[in-house]
Amino acid sequence: MKQFFFFLISVCFLIFCLADVTLLPVEGSYFKFLSMLLILLTAPSQKRPVLCYTVFCDFLLLFTPFYTIGVAFFTIVHLLYVYGLIYEKGQQKMAFLLLPLAMVLSLLDLYSAALCYIVVFLAHIGTAWAKKANKAYKIGLLLFALCDCCTALSFLTANTAASRLIWILYVPSQILLTTAKPTFAISTGLLPRQTKYLHPYRLQKRK
Repeated sequence: MKQFFFFLISVCFLIFCLADVTLLPVEGSYFKFLSMLLILLTAPSQKRPVLCYTVFCDFLLLFTPFYTIGVAFFTIVHLLYVYGLIYEKGQQKMAFLLLPLAMVLSLLDLYSAALCYIVVFLAHIGTAWAKKANKAYKIGLLLFALCDCCTALSFLTANTAASRLIWILYVPSQILLTTAKPTFAISTGLLPRQTKYLHPYRLQKRK
């Protein structure tokens, strides 16, 4: 079933890429949003709270003028990812607890909300490296960061090339962040590499 969903995501990806360069006479935004809904459906249960926030943010940024609210809720997305890097369980409860903070951030102006977002995103990146998240997760974060750089460039300069790159980088980043399993060092007590101990029988043979 997941393979079928990923096939549909690939189809949506191809359609909105062609639509963005006017090779298809369709509205690419609908297929961008559909690709995120499909990613949500494929997400493991512990990732669904953060994906619900993400899909809500995508809706706001794609179809409404409420950019500040979208940026504010995306700040919560990164806080939830940070929480997930530290603790394996409790994301659903934390998603509800952080909702008032998202509402407070939504009252800020766009640039202040963007500054809060940048600080939290940098904390997310720092936490991922400190907790030794796996390579796929780090690549997803890198793509996410490049996507945000393109978003800022497009917003500030109306650069067409940057605008077209946003979702080309964003969808793969969400797939990697959703499917990659980060290291839960605190909650499980497991180290990235387990020490191998010799069996007592082998120790006797060596003696």
